[in-house]
Amino acid sequence: MKVSKREIVTIFIFVMFILVESISLATYQTTVLETQQKNKVVEYMVKQEAKLTQEEQKTLNLINEYRQQNGLSELRTFEKIQDIAQLKAKDIVQHEYFSHISPNLGTPFEMLKNNNINYTIAGENLAGNITPEKAVEAWINSPSHKENILGEKYKYTGICVIESPVYGKVFVQLFIGI
Repeated sequence: MKVSKREIVTIFIFVMFILVESISLATYQTTVLETQQKNKVVEYMVKQEAKLTQEEQKTLNLINEYRQQNGLSELRTFEKIQDIAQLKAKDIVQHEYFSHISPNLGTPFEMLKNNNINYTIAGENLAGNITPEKAVEAWINSPSHKENILGEKYKYTGICVIESPVYGKVFVQLFIGI
């Protein structure tokens, strides 16, 4: 029986996933927005809350519970950020990579810019895991992910959870502050 390099890599990743139980990455960036522009953006975002799947809502609830335990306000969803998180998650699964930099879509910050999302600070958490509880637990146990989750300046989020043949499920969470 002949085994291809791709099959070997897939098996290796699967075994590593089982041993580690999760794969996670975090990143963030800041920019500057004028006050008047900020007010218009905030007003628009409040009107455009996202609809989440049950797993996405569970992930958001766990994140917000943790934020509240640490004296922070809850994150609110925003439809356009949700769409970008979904685009990123589908891209990760379809093109079989795990990185903040998509070969097709660029960085999370380029994705936000290309979709006309204005922000003063933005971040992204990625996880390959099997449940929202395990993904959020892995994020909280990672200093860079935890920093994004507990970012005081973050007010809005988009979360996507989709099935992955390699990771079980891919979790993408984008954060922005205005």
